[in-house]
Amino acid sequence: MERIGKYVVHKSVQATGYARIIFCHDPDLQIPVALKVFAAKARDGDPLSVPQWQARFLAEARALAAFDHPHIIAVKTMETGADGRPFFVMPYMAANLRFEIGKDNVADGEDKSRRLPLARTLSLLKQTSSGLMSLHRRGMVHRAIKPGNLLLTARENGQIKLADFSMVKLPERNPPLPDHWLGDTDYCAPEQRENATTVDARADVYSLGVLTYRLLTGALPDLSAGAVELPDKYAGILVKLVREATDPDPAGRPAHAGAFLQGLGQVPAEVVVKPKVQVIPMRRVPAAAKVEAKAAGAQ
Repeated sequence: MERIGKYVVHKSVQATGYARIIFCHDPDLQIPVALKVFAAKARDGDPLSVPQWQARFLAEARALAAFDHPHIIAVKTMETGADGRPFFVMPYMAANLRFEIGKDNVADGEDKSRRLPLARTLSLLKQTSSGLMSLHRRGMVHRAIKPGNLLLTARENGQIKLADFSMVKLPERNPPLPDHWLGDTDYCAPEQRENATTVDARADVYSLGVLTYRLLTGALPDLSAGAVELPDKYAGILVKLVREATDPDPAGRPAHAGAFLQGLGQVPAEVVVKPKVQVIPMRRVPAAAKVEAKAAGAQ
């Protein structure tokens, strides 16, 4: 039975640039947990050294642990394994947002890209924006808002838990980062692709705008075409919010996630139209006809 510290390993579920996510069992509390284990190795051409990656890993754990927010994943503890590698412990989450919407740009199969109803989309966006607003208030920028980093507490109507602070920008004393952006660019603001070390909260707002389009349409927008335009079947205020959030010029965007959240609050929810039920009045049977029918039955 493999263990990491006291935790009994169940399965490894994901590898990131410098770490592995492993589902485990806590033998003391008798609950499932998720461990993020430092796993960087020295490789030729790697933009950062192992000590630099470890500095980012420790910064991530400490940044997450600083929050007590319903839509940010918690860190229970940080420990060191028998092999000297640090790891931190988080609550087990049932899935991430890709479980609901599929993988990006996949046309067929169980992982095909899917869109969500407006009501569910608004709920998920409000939860994500609420978590991000807490970061922005502290001068942090997440820099990696995408479906895989939005965990779900359940597979049916789960709540969002914002995760993966591996690329978080702190207000000061930032760990090393290469000149070029290391992460995915599908949800990434244009200024972040050019220089991730100088971005502010508006880079996360850009990602929220792209995420909105992805959730509602089931597809990624063409970011080379400028600001993202939702189909005009959606409320004008939502179309305007997404357009402003994805303005290539940061100055044209909402200043932070709180402003985006405020905009979402003005979007009218879907009106559930009840099916029309046609009421057919019962035809009254004359008394004489009732008597005749009764007599016929007696015969």
